[in-house]
Amino acid sequence: MTSKVPPTICTAPWMHFAVSTHPDGFITMPCCRFRLGSDSEYRKHKFQPPEQAIGKNGYFEDIRKKMLAGKKLHGCQKCWREEEHKGYSYRTLMEERLKISDVDPNAPFQLKYLEIFFSNLCNLSCRMCDITQSSQWANLYNGAFVPLGMKDDAVDDEYLNEDGRAKVEPVKFDLALLDTIDLSNLIEVKILGGEPMITPDHLVFLRRLMEDSKHPEKIKLVYHTNATKRPPQEVINFWKKMNKIEIVCSIDGYGTVNEYQRIGHNWNVIDDNVKWYQNLDANIELRVHTVISPLNIWKVDDLVKWADDSLPITSHRNPGSHRITFDFVQKPHYLDVTIMPDDAKEKCAQVIKSAGNLQSSQKQFILAYLNSKSYNIEHWKEFWKKMEAIDKYTNQSLSSVAPQLEEFKI
Repeated sequence: MTSKVPPTICTAPWMHFAVSTHPDGFITMPCCRFRLGSDSEYRKHKFQPPEQAIGKNGYFEDIRKKMLAGKKLHGCQKCWREEEHKGYSYRTLMEERLKISDVDPNAPFQLKYLEIFFSNLCNLSCRMCDITQSSQWANLYNGAFVPLGMKDDAVDDEYLNEDGRAKVEPVKFDLALLDTIDLSNLIEVKILGGEPMITPDHLVFLRRLMEDSKHPEKIKLVYHTNATKRPPQEVINFWKKMNKIEIVCSIDGYGTVNEYQRIGHNWNVIDDNVKWYQNLDANIELRVHTVISPLNIWKVDDLVKWADDSLPITSHRNPGSHRITFDFVQKPHYLDVTIMPDDAKEKCAQVIKSAGNLQSSQKQFILAYLNSKSYNIEHWKEFWKKMEAIDKYTNQSLSSVAPQLEEFKI
């Protein structure tokens, strides 16, 4: 059996899927990273409900066949890039869950790991976000872009009203979907948003999970939260009955840098909440995940210092810093650090190289991506137009958090 399974497969399509809500229904993916954009061969299949996607004639079956044939799928490119630069990825995590050597090519799908996006209900309007993940971002779009006649690639037609303004009402999650998902054998669930701590469906799901699970005491929950909101007490009571709770705090900068990139909060609230989580009577592991953009890359070392000072060392699997992991904004394209002018990237590289708190592996990862693409003048022009429009609407100033960019303004 082992000889028939190439080492390049991802084991996710045998035991894992992600499901997210959408105005036209639900989107089912092998994982939250799998690309289903306009260039995806599986785009037309993305609205298959989970029971169809994982079934005998579902599109997961075609993914498995291609992987077993040794193909590296376009939808998996994010993991391949990470493995090239960091040596590990979400794909390698999947192998920790189900070893490639243990894969039976003909085995039916059995759900052990689930990622679930309940709604786009969110209290923040992050500059690098979009309407699919934040209902509040619709207000940013309507207030900053629409009056100037600007559009954004993140806003598809189904999220627009007839007047061209984005819909501010959160997309509802149809809880009837839970009737079609076997929750009984789940080992781990990743809960995303929107902001999961303010989504009512989150609590409804936990009640159902505790009822349906054969062994709720063995379940690990993983949350991706902006850390500005605390969950209700009933959620905490459920946490105490589970094996482990991993809180991944989406924080992109220390202090005003985070307030600038993630609009709509006060930094002191996050600082207080991080301390609050650590004092809960549950098995909780805290870490930070940061997305790097031209806005926050200049002061990322300050965030690392805060994380080192504020969070305990964990047993998290990633090598290097156990407290903070990094990724890069790729959409919207105008917030991708690689589109900056070469001189700006060189100046930025010097900042990263001289950082005193970043570990060498983190520096290498950031520098490798920074220089992976060429300067794009059209995207850079859009960067300045969009940031100025947002700054005018929010009464913020780019120069207050990234004054290094001023000399590269066009």
